[in-house]
Amino acid sequence: MSFETITVERNEAVGVLTLNRPQSMNALCAAMLGEMTEALKQLDSDDSIRAVVLTGAGGCFAAGTDMAEFGNEATFAVYTSAKETLKNFKKPLIAAVAHYAFGGGLELVLASDISIAGDNARFGFPEITIGVLPQLGGVSMLTNRVGRAKANDILMTGRQLSAEEALACGLVSRIVDSAELFEQAMDTAQRIAAMPAAAVRLIKQAVEKTDASDAADEDALARLSLYSSDAKEGLAALSGNRAPKFTHKQFIP
Repeated sequence: MSFETITVERNEAVGVLTLNRPQSMNALCAAMLGEMTEALKQLDSDDSIRAVVLTGAGGCFAAGTDMAEFGNEATFAVYTSAKETLKNFKKPLIAAVAHYAFGGGLELVLASDISIAGDNARFGFPEITIGVLPQLGGVSMLTNRVGRAKANDILMTGRQLSAEEALACGLVSRIVDSAELFEQAMDTAQRIAAMPAAAVRLIKQAVEKTDASDAADEDALARLSLYSSDAKEGLAALSGNRAPKFTHKQFIP
């Protein structure tokens, strides 16, 4: 996979997607979002990839969005496509957040399943300062993550949050030393990639269902997980006091 504004690499069963516009602190633009959308689709269709790390080049995650492109209909179409691709991405997405995650960068954090922040990370939605809203579904994602009161505070003031405040309100999963950020994100991705892929996917779906408080669907997914070949292998291994040998077969459409 060859791109101009991102890079895509693989480390065994883990894909690494790097936002690569360090000269602009990886601010999102239509070209980058278009390439990211294509890369995510390719990674999602590759059964040998079981987790993806999302990171930024130059020691920064993504410091916002290229506001010069706002108001262009073609740009809106690219944003819509990117939003749908992120929403429908089936693999676990782990964000490694260094330095800044503002605007569109914070939306990528919210769209990730696990977000690991370096201790130097800062977060915010500055869009209010120019009278616009986040463009990748950030309002609903933020509200679901931190609650209405906190979401209003963040969105209406445009203020920055420290890594500690982001952790306290559930915006990120954990904080690590910034020097160890990528290593910690890769370790997390590799750990997940070693788990039975069907069960991981069902967990991702079940967690997403909680946003709609649909317990019935969660029960159905929990029951469905019991019928995968890896679930049967896991139970057999537990009974036999041995390490399981998972096939990572995706049986769910």
